[in-house]
Amino acid sequence: MKRAISGIFSVVALSLAVPGLASARGCDAGVNVNSFQNFDAAAQEVIVQQLITSGVRCVRTSLRPDDKNIHLAKELQDKGVGLVLVTGAEFYPNAPVRPADAARHMRSARSLSAIDPERSRAAYQSLFDKLDANGIVLSGIEVGNEVNWTDFNGDFPVPGQGKAFNLEDLSRDPEAQQVARGFLQYLKALAALKTVRDHSKLNRQTPIISAGMAAVTGADWQRKLKVDGVSIPATYAYLRAHGLDEIVDGYGVHYYPPEVNPRDKTAAAQRQSVLDNQIFPPGNAKPYWLTEWGFSSTATSSAEDQARIRSVTEMRGYFQRLFREGRLKGVFWYVWNEPDRSSIYRNGALMEAGKLATAPMTAQ
Repeated sequence: MKRAISGIFSVVALSLAVPGLASARGCDAGVNVNSFQNFDAAAQEVIVQQLITSGVRCVRTSLRPDDKNIHLAKELQDKGVGLVLVTGAEFYPNAPVRPADAARHMRSARSLSAIDPERSRAAYQSLFDKLDANGIVLSGIEVGNEVNWTDFNGDFPVPGQGKAFNLEDLSRDPEAQQVARGFLQYLKALAALKTVRDHSKLNRQTPIISAGMAAVTGADWQRKLKVDGVSIPATYAYLRAHGLDEIVDGYGVHYYPPEVNPRDKTAAAQRQSVLDNQIFPPGNAKPYWLTEWGFSSTATSSAEDQARIRSVTEMRGYFQRLFREGRLKGVFWYVWNEPDRSSIYRNGALMEAGKLATAPMTAQ
């Protein structure tokens, strides 16, 4: 769960393609580009050319729908680079904001329980009207960001209990019950967006993706910081029980797998268990979208980056299996731009790990 993406419901990332291009070329593997919306036009153009030269087909990033960023979106669309839109929700007037906690590195956040569905619907209508007017066809809409844990959801108190709540907790634990009320408001925002999407001129077929959920498992770091979350399986079980599958086309998740030594069978088995049971549990009706994943590295060249290359190769093999089974729809590496330790474009070139990470998924 990385910090460079904007706070809960403030992120706007657009996934665009010319009509028919998204389905023809696919948008199943791509990258996150941080702060794209905040760069001036010249800096944006530099990154656009980097992406095109590197053969990257899809981008997830923040873009305000102002003139500068609509121009950026149209340029990417014209050049065949897809982007995924992460839109937020509107809140009731004077909705309280939980203060930031610098000691725990938790940002300030509004509560999902304060979402105003009607204000949200009006905002979505304005957005889709602008996209339609500019001939922009989205290839995905991801609604919210990591809404299942403290950092992005003000319904979680700071400090908390240091727990990963399970499904039973959402009906029994007082803190988790408040979080559950927020989840129900979140579903109302999703439903409002679906209504607008369904009446769009150009985007009626655009997949709606629920927020990329954080991989909170009650690990030592949570207990130490006393920050809480709801596990991915419990979050989706609760949302599905209250109508999620009637609204969305896919489930967003985030996961930063640990690197493991090939000789460490125990660590490899543990990572596999987390993937199978905590990140991509079977039995869900819709495919997953892994909208953030990656490995950190300080290497400045691919020759120095062999450990990360090996890890990416291992993960891509796992993702390919899920993709072929229809359980995974897309994967987006975090992150493109330097100086982040997870960046895959360095010294003017896409690193080998990046080439592997952004290569199209195959159906065979």
